[in-house]
Amino acid sequence: MTTRYIHDDAGFSTVPIRRKRWLLLLGALFGLALVLVILGSILWHTFFHYVPPGYMLVITAKNGDEMGPDQVLAKEGQKGIQEKVLGEGWHYVTPILYTVELHPNVFIKPGFVGIVTAKGGKTPKNGGILADADDERGIRRQVLTPGSYRLNPYGYKVEEVPATLIKPGFIGVVRRLLGEDAAGGPGRNKGILREVLQPGLYYINTKEFEVLPREIGIYQTTYHYDAVHPERSTAITFPARDGNLISMDCTIEWEVQPTDWPDLITVYDSLADIELKVVDQHAKRISRERGFNYRAQDFLEGSTREKFQSDFFQELHKACAEKKVGIHSAFIRNTVVPENFLEPKRARQLAVETKLTSEAKRVTAQTEAEVAKARSMIAQGVAEVEAETERLVASIDRETENVKLQTEAEIEGLKARYGAQIAQLDNERTKVLGQAEAQAKTLTETAQSSIYKMKMDLFRNDNNAYLRYTMAEKLNPNMVLRLYHSGPGTFWTNLGDKNRTFLLPVPGNGISGQLGGQSTLPPAK
Repeated sequence: MTTRYIHDDAGFSTVPIRRKRWLLLLGALFGLALVLVILGSILWHTFFHYVPPGYMLVITAKNGDEMGPDQVLAKEGQKGIQEKVLGEGWHYVTPILYTVELHPNVFIKPGFVGIVTAKGGKTPKNGGILADADDERGIRRQVLTPGSYRLNPYGYKVEEVPATLIKPGFIGVVRRLLGEDAAGGPGRNKGILREVLQPGLYYINTKEFEVLPREIGIYQTTYHYDAVHPERSTAITFPARDGNLISMDCTIEWEVQPTDWPDLITVYDSLADIELKVVDQHAKRISRERGFNYRAQDFLEGSTREKFQSDFFQELHKACAEKKVGIHSAFIRNTVVPENFLEPKRARQLAVETKLTSEAKRVTAQTEAEVAKARSMIAQGVAEVEAETERLVASIDRETENVKLQTEAEIEGLKARYGAQIAQLDNERTKVLGQAEAQAKTLTETAQSSIYKMKMDLFRNDNNAYLRYTMAEKLNPNMVLRLYHSGPGTFWTNLGDKNRTFLLPVPGNGISGQLGGQSTLPPAK
């Protein structure tokens, strides 16, 4: 292979010409591929459209049938903005026939609702204001709860408003704002609804309904008399039958039931309004009407004062119940009678109390004298009892000493008497033991003499035999004596195979006979 070099201003290059050609070819191919990729990408994005999450693709048709007069969104096959939108992902759209727009989805945040208004469609049926069907125009009755929705922005308008929250301790009175009049039929009339909302979160169409929160519970209305600062006094004041002005401290507990609020809310604006126009008004009216039947003196006596309180509560309970306000209690804490009425009564009562006090002091002094006399008598009686006690204690001590001395003398006498008896018994025992020992010795000697006599009779008065017998008794009982009789001739030569053994009779081994007898015994083993 011939290698040629290209000469340039820097000198001769060492790169072969063939390698240069390959590099040029590769560069051309890479450029062509890049152009194809760019063209492909352009064509791809021309025909294919990507919708990211949280977005929708709105399509407009360039050709098709014309839309109806009530339409703002085109159905399939109609010209214009299509009602149907495309969700997330890749979608093929022919660019010659359609144009596309990317719009975000309708997102309703937690704690909010979406009120939808349809821009196109038919007029609601029966002249209604709210749209119940999907093809009707206007505010839709159904709301959007928290979440994401694909609604075509050219056909629908969504207004995000806070959801209705009823806090604990409250109820919600519902008023329908949009709807038919009373003649339009039940269920869709304007005005206050009978059903109330309990505490919680509600997704309500605020264009159709208004929720009025009202507090529930038991409340107190208190009236207080302040003698130091009369301008601060809130006590109920009324004239008595005798013309005296009576002031009354009172606490009234009352309640409005949740089911009664729909009726009350059209008459009273708030709890304060109910308290002023119902509870306070009736309490003051009843106290004036009932108080005129009593004198000032009656409010100082327990029985009549309790009767007034009972009448006041019963009348107030009945009057407020007609206004749908429940009265739980009406407690009169204090009844204030004018000072000019109390002053003479205090003076008379003070005189009576003074007289009673003097009488009580006199009785007390008399009682104290009687108590002192009784105390001296008690002290005298105590001294007499102590003296008598000392005398009885001394007498008992003397009797105890006498009994002790007498007991010791008796014990000594018993000791002497029993000692003599014991000595006598010891003498008798010694005498009996001596007699028994002498008798036993005599019997022993007699028995031994009898045994000796019997033995002598047995040996026929042979003294030598008896002697040998006594000697044999002293020998070891295990000793064996063998006597061999040789017969005539020499002792050693004459034994032969006779193998005969003669044993000397030994007393106590069961062999009887006289010593030296010819008793033949079995051969010894």
